[in-house]
Amino acid sequence: MLLPWRLRYLPLCASTEQDLSRCLQQGAQPPLAVVARRQRYGVGQHGRQWQSPAGGLWLSAAIPWQRPLSPAAAEQLPRRMAAALSAELAPWTAEASPPLTIKSPNDLMVGQRKLAGVLSSVTWRGGQPRLLRFGIGLNGRHPIAPPGITLEQWLNGRCPRFDQLLLIGLGSIERLAREAGNWDTEPIV
Repeated sequence: MLLPWRLRYLPLCASTEQDLSRCLQQGAQPPLAVVARRQRYGVGQHGRQWQSPAGGLWLSAAIPWQRPLSPAAAEQLPRRMAAALSAELAPWTAEASPPLTIKSPNDLMVGQRKLAGVLSSVTWRGGQPRLLRFGIGLNGRHPIAPPGITLEQWLNGRCPRFDQLLLIGLGSIERLAREAGNWDTEPIV
């Protein structure tokens, strides 16, 4: 990890997205991540809500952004975040079948079953990006009905522990930022 993450862990919350917004409004400085064991009203694409049971990764994070970002590039962030998450999962999933694919704009799929979804948004100031926000919902090991699938189901009983899922999630955000040239090897302070 390159960033000096500030982590807020909640055993249960309404929504990590709402909690992240509240923390930022109250002056918390990024890089900041809110992670919950369970969510009652998780937020997905187009504001869809769902319940997130214990066993997955329910994460919302904000990082400072220091590079120019065109509106077209901002629109590609969900797909790029999904690709970064897929890359961070690769050590666990490289030999799994069927392979992990990206369903545009923001879902990780195992065949026709959804493993994860990501969100992204940009906070602009004077036409320049100031902050990037990401949400990750990754099914780990918990009961799920089709068309969802968990890592545990896909990997025949194997699944990273919660702390490993958290590192995968934060690592995917850092991977995206590195690949976009937001920083090289030095942490943002």
